Amino acid sequence: MVLKNELELISDLTIQDWTLRTLKKVPSYFWKAPSSMSGKYHPACSGGKAGLIIHVKRAVYLANDICMAWGIFDLDRDIVISSIILHDIAKPAPGQAYALHINHPTNARNYFADIDKGMYFVKEVEKCVQWHMGRWSPPGIKKPMKDYTALELAVFTADYLSASKELVTPRDMDVREAVKSGINDK
Repeated sequence: MVLKNELELISDLTIQDWTLRTLKKVPSYFWKAPSSMSGKYHPACSGGKAGLIIHVKRAVYLANDICMAWGIFDLDRDIVISSIILHDIAKPAPGQAYALHINHPTNARNYFADIDKGMYFVKEVEKCVQWHMGRWSPPGIKKPMKDYTALELAVFTADYLSASKELVTPRDMDVREAVKSGINDK
């Protein structure tokens, strides 16, 4: 599993298992799609085949560091990591309509495993995923940044920094190599 190390950052085994089961429901193109359909909004290291997975891996490591810096620990940290792993699962396949792209934050819930089982963390993950685009969220779901919870803000910030063309980390080459070697091993 190409996101094995990222999943293992989740300490709560119930959240870790749920996140994995949710990942197993995503469309097959998710594992090979570029991070950006236009190429305008993500760095070159996450462009091309499996770029979306590279973006997610970068975002997870950033989210983990943000949680440490902001004092987000335990269950809350696990919710942030699960949310950032899942934040783009509903991005459309290359060539699909823009409307599917702009609504991917709300469409993600369609893939969530056992959403109706009342698990204690699912609502929080759903909110973090729904608002991961921050001030660029679709008009129908946009909320003021000042109203974001710390968890929602951590997910937004990790996603935003992961998509930054200006931020290149020493981990980027390791991430790219890990994805290349595991791309056929979802």
